[in-house]
Formats: sequence, structure tokens, C-alpha cells
Amino acid sequence: MEKDKTILNFIEKLKLMLDFTLLKVVDNWSSDLCAFGLQKGNKLVYISTFNFVDKSVVKYDYDLELIDGLDETKIKILKEGRGVIEEELIEELRGFLEV
Repeated sequence: MEKDKTILNFIEKLKLMLDFTLLKVVDNWSSDLCAFGLQKGNKLVYISTFNFVDKSVVKYDYDLELIDGLDETKIKILKEGRGVIEEELIEELRGFLEV
């Protein structure tokens, strides 16, 4: 997966903190080097560093999404987070994805 270093570094940190055997890394945004997703079942988290790549402290934008089991093109956004620090995002991931 070709991504910005902010994304690659974050994924490596997550692998040390979360059980990645339960998760699927999703790259529905291959042309966006600053975005990726994590999926568990019908729960998807979209994560982006686009607005923060050239800042001294990397922050994250995220969406917690629920995929319709009958029609995967239908996605409901349950919560949005903008400009959050890494620790806050990790807590959201743990709670939402239950990992």
C-alpha cells in the first residue's frame, strides 16, 4: 500500500496496540495518499491526515461508519472527528471496533 509516512507510521503503531487479526485494512481511497480505512464486520473507520501532514504534530480526521449489510454502497456515518490527537483516535477505534 503506497501511502504518506503519516499513515504508514500510524498503521505500524496500531499493529502494536490492536489485534490486527480481527481487522481489515481498507484502501478505498488509493489516490489519496493520506487516507485509509479499518474495517471489522460492517463497521468501517475512515482515517485521514491530509489536513495535517506538514504540521509539527500530526492530527487526524476520522469518520465512524456503518455499512449496510444488504447494500455495501450504503454507508451511514455515525460520528465524525476532526483534528484529533493520536491517543483520542486510538480510543475511538478501540471502542467502535471493539478490539
